[in-house]
Amino acid sequence: MKTLLEIRFRGWTATPRMPFVLSGNAICLPVPSYSLVLGLVGCCVGRPVEPEEVRLGFRYQIDTSAEDIETRHRLEFDGKRVKAHSKGTDAYPREFHVNPRLTVWLDRLDWEDFFRFPIGTPALGRSQDLLEIDRKSIRQVEVQPVTEASIGGCMLPFRPQLRMAGQLVQLAEAYRENDIVGSGRTATQSRIFLAVPADNEVPIVFDNLFRTAENESFYLHQWA
Repeated sequence: MKTLLEIRFRGWTATPRMPFVLSGNAICLPVPSYSLVLGLVGCCVGRPVEPEEVRLGFRYQIDTSAEDIETRHRLEFDGKRVKAHSKGTDAYPREFHVNPRLTVWLDRLDWEDFFRFPIGTPALGRSQDLLEIDRKSIRQVEVQPVTEASIGGCMLPFRPQLRMAGQLVQLAEAYRENDIVGSGRTATQSRIFLAVPADNEVPIVFDNLFRTAENESFYLHQWA
């Protein structure tokens, strides 16, 4: 048996963006990436969280996806400063998820108060994709390791023997903040993942699978 911290989030919208799509429609991944969930945890903790600090698993569900038209404020750099683009704003369609629900399992029991009283405001995607933490759901749960379970609503490291429907995507597993303020982030290990929607849940044999007493199964991610 293993004891983990379980937290349930919910919101009105979420935008787990597809990486490297910079023009045309803004489209979403079926589920958030591990870097996005790790950033969500860091927002509640109040600082960047390194992947070595925590192991996490999650299950992500939505009602549906939809599209909207959004105004984009373009910027340009004139060699001295960033200013509004000379061609002004433009409009583009973007995809978003409706009524997202995210359950996260962490092996950091000492972080429980950060979710009861989060330092930052959690959001899933963009700053307006705000999430509410169900405080009654925050609890320590006993989970049982299993070799086979029905899994969905998560990302699995891709292996050729996986027999389940999902979207293959290559992305950075996590990011580290650079030492110089304002210099951005550096991606850690790049890996190929299978993004599995919750409605594609199927039984699989995989490592690091766990099951709660309520018979809810999930994959606890092992960082590369």
